[in-house]
Amino acid sequence: MSAQNKGLSARFGIPPLTEVRRTTAAVLVDTVGVGLMIPISLLYFTLTTDVPVAQLGAALTAATLLSLPAGLAGGAMTDRLGPRAAMVSNNVISAAGYVLYLLADDVVGIFLAMLLVAVADRMYWACWSSYVHALSNGRPFERWFAFLESIKAGAMGVGAFLATAVLAVSAVSGARWLVVLNIVTCLAAALLFVLQPMAKTAAGKASAADGDDEDPELLQAVRGWRTVLAGRTNLLFSLGQVLFSPVMLLPSVALPVLFVERWDMPVYVSTLLFALNTGIAALIQTPLSHAVRFRSRAGVISFSAGLLSASLLLMALLPERQSPLAWTVVVFVGVVLAVVDALYMPASNALMTESAPDAVRGRTVAVFQTSGAVGMAVFPVCFGFVFQYSAALTWVLLALVIAAGGLCFAAASARLPRAVRFPEFRAAGGPVPSDDDAPGPAPRAPESRAGAE
Repeated sequence: MSAQNKGLSARFGIPPLTEVRRTTAAVLVDTVGVGLMIPISLLYFTLTTDVPVAQLGAALTAATLLSLPAGLAGGAMTDRLGPRAAMVSNNVISAAGYVLYLLADDVVGIFLAMLLVAVADRMYWACWSSYVHALSNGRPFERWFAFLESIKAGAMGVGAFLATAVLAVSAVSGARWLVVLNIVTCLAAALLFVLQPMAKTAAGKASAADGDDEDPELLQAVRGWRTVLAGRTNLLFSLGQVLFSPVMLLPSVALPVLFVERWDMPVYVSTLLFALNTGIAALIQTPLSHAVRFRSRAGVISFSAGLLSASLLLMALLPERQSPLAWTVVVFVGVVLAVVDALYMPASNALMTESAPDAVRGRTVAVFQTSGAVGMAVFPVCFGFVFQYSAALTWVLLALVIAAGGLCFAAASARLPRAVRFPEFRAAGGPVPSDDDAPGPAPRAPESRAGAE
């Protein structure tokens, strides 16, 4: 490793770039494509077809709900074929979905296009944490996860900016070109994931030895799912993810409604909040994760839950009409959400991923991420009902729900081994030496992660 890379790693926790250059490029390309489509994911069909908005909304809801089992299938695929195969597959399926975007001209075709894209999205989240775990190869998970998530946040902003520029030139033809570009980015990312070298995981070795198992394959699969679904720790992780799911929708659903509908602020406040959230998260994700690397993962999650809950309780005390401090509140909320994202996402994914046995890690991740997807599907309905009654009550209930999510993660981690609860340990004479100097798994703690499992 170069001296410059060692310096970056020591100061900010950036992983050895030579090892992940293809994955970094794949994430960059893929997420720029996501940013291209976010502004027009539903608008595209209003521009290119005559299908009413009500039917488009119904098609999107149906496609989202029907895609939920795909996350579980993606987890099983990850355990069976490895996370790289699952990452490549979800990009190819996504590209096929966007090809249907170009061909669809009625509600049936639109639904099929939305369904394929939603299936790819569910598969992506089901295998992403397992992929990062395999990439880290026994080294601190947060270092790799936080770095790649910061790349994703920045790339999404770049994609959204490019989409704005293209649509400013031409709405209809520009939207079609954005879809074409996204197909290209999906396929390019799939190729880069194929080219990224990956160490063979313990799960992969176990899968290779399955031929010696006398039990039928179906019975082995059932036992694997029973292991995932029957464990108290996994159930608490899944419940915590459901309760924490509003965090993902606050900047895009809940807060814009408050600022625009109740505070009479301009509509572009929603895009500003999104830009603040993603932009700040991109800047602080890696160094912040590095700064808390000796803190317990459950403690970091609980702090994130407490910080956001306290901020929401403050929101409940504010008047429901625009005040002179309105824009200050927007900036404050954007910063808080970015900090919470930067702390909660790496810690929760690390805690859940590293607590799972190798043989069922993919399915464990899939159940965890599907739980979050269910929470995000339910949240808009619950939010709309309560917000119509009282904005203040909405923020109080949200604060309680998110605090309860933090408690679930704390309870789930209480009995886990120390090697799982902490990213890194301090040695007697100081911090554990950097793991970047070793080509393989590095010594993270006196007790091994394998023994913890």
